[in-house]
Amino acid sequence: MYFNLKTGFWTTEQQSSSFIPLPRCDSGYGNQLAKRLDKRGMRVLATCLTVQGAENLKKETSSRLQTVILDIADSNSVQSAAKWVSDVLHEKDVCNMEKIFLSLCNTDLTPVTDCMEHALTAVYPKTRYSAGWDAKLFFIPISYIPTVLVDCLLTWSALPPAH
Repeated sequence: MYFNLKTGFWTTEQQSSSFIPLPRCDSGYGNQLAKRLDKRGMRVLATCLTVQGAENLKKETSSRLQTVILDIADSNSVQSAAKWVSDVLHEKDVCNMEKIFLSLCNTDLTPVTDCMEHALTAVYPKTRYSAGWDAKLFFIPISYIPTVLVDCLLTWSALPPAH
């Protein structure tokens, strides 16, 4: 394990030998994160909804990134993707993406992918990530309030359901 001064992340040998599964890599957060992790030398299993999205991603990345078409609404697509993943992995470790907080209100994807990258690669990941001011000022503070109170606060000014 060593500390990379340029990125500010601790790096281990496991990161370059493990696969990181990423959903929805056609565009947006998944696409940007897949490219960044590939540049860091990590092996990425990227799922895409369209063939065009998968081909575009392959053109912009190295051979460490592998793509598969996955439409979760189609059971055949899910089964073939699951078989593909098990064939590729050969029972190797898979890094799990958890505890990632995504901010959907900001059009700049960089803060979100920074948080996702840190959650995936840090030796000591944070329990909560705040990507943007909406997360810092609203979503993170509200996550500390009991659910019953949050429901009351959010539905207090809401319109009643239509009959």
